[in-house]
Amino acid sequence: MSNGKDLEKIAFKIAGEAAGYLRDLYGIEELSTVLGRGASGDTTRKIDALIEDFVIELLKNTGLKLHIVSEERGVIKSTDKPEYFVLMDPLDGSLNYTLGIPNVAVSIVFYKPSTNSISDPVAGAVSNVFLRETYSFDEENVYINKVRVEKYVSRKSGIAVIYTNNVDTFRKTYLFMKKYFGGDVRLRVLGSAALESIYAALGRIDLFLHNTGRLRNLDVAGGIAIAKRLGVNFFNIRGEPVNTRIDRIEFLDSLVIGKPGSEKIVEFFR
Repeated sequence: MSNGKDLEKIAFKIAGEAAGYLRDLYGIEELSTVLGRGASGDTTRKIDALIEDFVIELLKNTGLKLHIVSEERGVIKSTDKPEYFVLMDPLDGSLNYTLGIPNVAVSIVFYKPSTNSISDPVAGAVSNVFLRETYSFDEENVYINKVRVEKYVSRKSGIAVIYTNNVDTFRKTYLFMKKYFGGDVRLRVLGSAALESIYAALGRIDLFLHNTGRLRNLDVAGGIAIAKRLGVNFFNIRGEPVNTRIDRIEFLDSLVIGKPGSEKIVEFFR
């Protein structure tokens, strides 16, 4: 069984290779062809199936005994007694990818079978495909392109990324940010929850909020893990701890990741 540092190296390498593969295939029109729906219920395009097969093969080639939980196929078991569960989204932002919008990520996160919290992986990596940044972590530390992140630093951007089916959520978030964060408020959606949750965990944006009920554990495993390691707030819209199983695809009803003071947003949703 590998330790966290070994698994971080494996995740970093696989995420990087997958990102390179996606860059090589970028712009091929036929890859946007819709094939059906995957295990998560989302649309499966040809590129989704292709990159998933690519990453699964890389994971199998590590020699680790794994249960792989992935967007298209669901749970893939190579053994009855896994050393690790892997939550992976080999292409977060596939619609962006097919439309030529460069907000796309590859996410791979390793957990011990005994783990019962999404925030406690052994290691993982999320590759920002077109920015060519990889955000990786072991059991204690966070890295950007292998350089250790010393601490959370807020850039005070005024940016809130909001995924919602409720227009009133925008109003409440705007009022919260004006009251507690001050300055200008900029509402954005970039189309890759894996990246946006990490941006919030790193302090590049002030707030990530998702309450559509369709956010998968696969999408934000990396963002939550990085937030925890950097001491950044993460909770659901009721202010409760966020937790899901890690041995199958599960949906979070809501998730908030934000800078100090973000916990006060709960007041606006009671």
